[in-house]
Amino acid sequence: MSEAPTLSVNTETYADTELACLAGAKAALYRWAATVATRDVDKILELYAADAILVPTLSNQVRDCDDSRRNYFENFLANDGLVCDIQVFKKRVSRKLGTVVVGGLYTFVYRDGGEQRVVPARFLFTFERINDEWLITGHHSSIEA
Repeated sequence: MSEAPTLSVNTETYADTELACLAGAKAALYRWAATVATRDVDKILELYAADAILVPTLSNQVRDCDDSRRNYFENFLANDGLVCDIQVFKKRVSRKLGTVVVGGLYTFVYRDGGEQRVVPARFLFTFERINDEWLITGHHSSIEA
């Protein structure tokens, strides 16, 4: 009776790497939400890779460079009292690409003309570790129907 072949892939090393990737992406996601509340355009832009794609919540224009992302965030972050509350998220790590995908639900709250506005939305972020930093490489957000 022959023994089952052993796998040459070190699953323990991969599991450790996967946990580290998920932890890094989770921290980056919450850092993004906290940075939104500062309303600091430069700080929010630092969280995106240079070639990141942004499909924003309150615009129908796809943003794929710093200038276009800056244009969006200058308007979006100008909303008085803006905060982002992440309610639910799911995540996965791509073994082949080294990318972490995080999708879920969040709510933006801000004041518009003296009244509080609540915008529930869906999101999908992709994160990659670039130069020892977890950066957003893709971000899609849309208002919940």
